[in-house]
Amino acid sequence: MYEDSWYAFVPDSHKKDDLSAQGTKHRRKESLLKQTNGGSQIPGSSDPIMELFEETSGLKGPPQATLARRAKSYSDFYDVAMDYLKKEARHSKPEDFLETFDSKTGKVHFALQFEELEDDLLDASQEEYQLYRDQLGLSERHLDSLLSDTTSALNLLAGLSESFKTVESETTAFQAQCEDLLADQKRIRDLADEVGTDLQYYAYLEPLTRRLNAPGAGRLVRSDDFLDMLLNLNTCIDFMDQHPNYRDSTVYKTRYTTLLERALNLIQMDFASALKEVSDDVAKQLRLKVHNETSEYVLLYGKFEKILEDRGPQLKRFLQYQEFAFGREQDTKERRSYVQHYHNLYNDILQAYLKSREQVPPVVLKNLRKLGPADSIPEGDFEALARRSVQYVLDTCHNEQTLMFKFFHDGPLLTEYHGMVFWNKTANYAERLHDNALSHLVTLNTFLTPYLSHGDLQRICYLVNWLETTYISSGDEESDADQPADGRRWIAQVLLSKYLWPTMDLLFIKAAGEIEQFKPSQEDLRFATKYIPLAGERKKSSTGLTAAEKSGDPDLQAPTALNAYPTVQTAVKLLVMYNEGSYDRPRSGDVLYDIVHQTTESLQKAATVIKRNGVIMDAQLFLIKNLMLIENLFMTHEIPDSVRQSAEFDFTPIWETIQELQNRRQLFNPLAYIRPLVKGELLPAVVDRVLDARKELEKVLVQQITAFTKTWQARLAEKDDQKRKGAAKDLDAMLNKVFDDETTRAALWKMIRAEE
Repeated sequence: MYEDSWYAFVPDSHKKDDLSAQGTKHRRKESLLKQTNGGSQIPGSSDPIMELFEETSGLKGPPQATLARRAKSYSDFYDVAMDYLKKEARHSKPEDFLETFDSKTGKVHFALQFEELEDDLLDASQEEYQLYRDQLGLSERHLDSLLSDTTSALNLLAGLSESFKTVESETTAFQAQCEDLLADQKRIRDLADEVGTDLQYYAYLEPLTRRLNAPGAGRLVRSDDFLDMLLNLNTCIDFMDQHPNYRDSTVYKTRYTTLLERALNLIQMDFASALKEVSDDVAKQLRLKVHNETSEYVLLYGKFEKILEDRGPQLKRFLQYQEFAFGREQDTKERRSYVQHYHNLYNDILQAYLKSREQVPPVVLKNLRKLGPADSIPEGDFEALARRSVQYVLDTCHNEQTLMFKFFHDGPLLTEYHGMVFWNKTANYAERLHDNALSHLVTLNTFLTPYLSHGDLQRICYLVNWLETTYISSGDEESDADQPADGRRWIAQVLLSKYLWPTMDLLFIKAAGEIEQFKPSQEDLRFATKYIPLAGERKKSSTGLTAAEKSGDPDLQAPTALNAYPTVQTAVKLLVMYNEGSYDRPRSGDVLYDIVHQTTESLQKAATVIKRNGVIMDAQLFLIKNLMLIENLFMTHEIPDSVRQSAEFDFTPIWETIQELQNRRQLFNPLAYIRPLVKGELLPAVVDRVLDARKELEKVLVQQITAFTKTWQARLAEKDDQKRKGAAKDLDAMLNKVFDDETTRAALWKMIRAEE
């Protein structure tokens, strides 16, 4: 396959030496198969090859047999041969000089043997590649046969695809024809159903007209299909509204609306007649004789509870279910034309119900008058009267609510209809029903007002605290068997928030106004250190009892409050009474402001008189003692802030405008006032101010304490020890007489000695 020169090539030993010297350089070895300029001669001699065995230690005898690796190509032959020779050289023993000389003479024979081996290896390698070539040819022929078979199969499939496309086109056309036929069939069927469906809205008119106009139609309200008939009428009216282009739709809508009014009128007549019948019977029974509490309950509530049961389930379903509550806010449908007719019926039913309850208030007032006389009564009798009257009215309101829920529970009349107005009447049926149930609270308030308006705050405070403890505070804890029901708790809260709490605020404001009108006597204004009793002593009256002992108020019995100014004693009493209570009710800031503000002003007026009649030190001690008493009361009893919202005129814009005109020298120019008048700059502004009576009190207290401490700091700063000790002794005696609280005395001493 190759020329002989390819196999006769032996590399130069000098080149091999150069390559071994450059072993550190990673270069590819030169191929043994490379031809040199097309020549077949091997450059150089083969002597360098024989020099490889000169320095090896040779051994006598045959070389050790080794298994040489078979060369797969000529490119591997050289490496195999060199490896073999190196192994032989390592295992051979060194010979002497003569033997070495003889071996050089045998190298010529080795070259010839090497050429023969090379030819054999070349033939073996070429035979293997020839076998590979035959196998590749066989594979190529096999693949050619596969390609020809695949090509024929693809041609067959292409023919089948064309046939399928033809069948598919024919099938699609047939399917389209079938779909058209089915669509026509469905359209015809829907048209027939629509004609039949629409026809029933017209055919329903005649039998319904005959039924509602027949004699004895009033008994239809108790029939089982009466409410279904109302729903069918609603559906027919909706259909005529949705199809105004249908033939005679307007005429049929008018006739259906007339039939609906007729049916709703039957409901109103049946319900009103039942209420009137029971009401007349109850009124007759009440006029004949006097009844006890049980018989009154049976007449006023027991007989009315049986009305719905006697009238059948249809009327009960109409009044107690949301099915006929049309016009609700959550109803996403548009307003229907028959909604107004239903609300007219609701209003008529409500009027009939409220009229039937008009005989209850006279009975309540009559029973309240039996409980107590019209004139004033003693304090102990008032407590019993207030309890009995309040419990009786709360029970009555609770019974009214129970009856209301039995009639209209979750029905159209207890549903919220926001924004609906019919003929200048709002659809607030639930509010009117609740107001009717709570109307007896007005009667109770009218009955109790004469007993509460005598100026005795103890009565209304007792009544309010008893209601809060019994009905309000008990609802926040675990309910016991003897606790009132939640319905009465809510009614009691309405009684307090709408009547008793406002009345109590008015009475306290009235009492605070009396503080302003207080005129002190000479004894009240006799405040001097030499007349002040020792701390803890009490001012005895002619009867031998103090004012605090007469009132029984523990806060007034404290030693500090005993010698206080009368207006301060009154203020302490009012603040404690107004702040006490087991329920966290809203405390009015106006009431607290009036009490504290009027007390502060009365103390300032009294201090002015004391200063004018005596010395300024007495006035300072008078204010400090009384103002600190009120300030301590705020902290110990946790009284809320005494603030009031007040609207006042602010003339600052007017003065600023005038100042600006004066700076521009336009003050007397009439034309300069046109622009400020147009912009409203010459009008006073209304400013909302927050008035705090406690801060006013603290301001006056700080001023008096500052003046008092500065005066005594000057006296205690004397250089003379005798005068300084005498002043300290006088101050200590004065503080011990005026203030019985050690903390207050220590605080004043600390402030006086602050600059020392």
